[in-house]
Parts: sequence; structure tokens; C-alpha cells
Amino acid sequence: MCDGTDELTIEEPPKLHVAPPGHSRAGHRAHGWCSRCPGREVWEELLAWRQRDNRDVGEGSAPDLMPHPSREGEEVAQRG
Repeated sequence: MCDGTDELTIEEPPKLHVAPPGHSRAGHRAHGWCSRCPGREVWEELLAWRQRDNRDVGEGSAPDLMPHPSREGEEVAQRG
């Protein structure tokens, strides 16, 4: 007998994180993409992981400092 006080809770199944074959499920779970996705580079995924790790320990999202940007970083900066 239901007296109206019991609240029905429906548990959703855990979200299944999938990625295309050969792609990183962890990258897709954390960022929604990985370095194997079209238009993405390995250095972009590495930077995304570093920013995420730095944020998790309270260091903000600024990337690690380096004396001179890499060639890829310079190309991105020029593209704006």
C-alpha cells in the first residue's frame, strides 16, 4: 500500500564513456576529445592534462612556464 510518503528514486546506470577505436577513453572522458581526434595534436592533449592536474592541486589552469615556447606553441600563438 502506498501512502504517498515513499519517494520513488530511479537510479541512472553509470555513464559509459566511449571513444572511437584507437582513441583514448580517458581523454574523451576528461576532455571530450583526445590527441587521436581529427584536428588535435599530442601536445594539446598533454597541455589539457597538465592544466587539469594543476587545477586539481590548486595551482590554477596556467600551463607550466618554459623559457621559450615550442614550435607548435608559436604556430598556435600566430594563428591567434
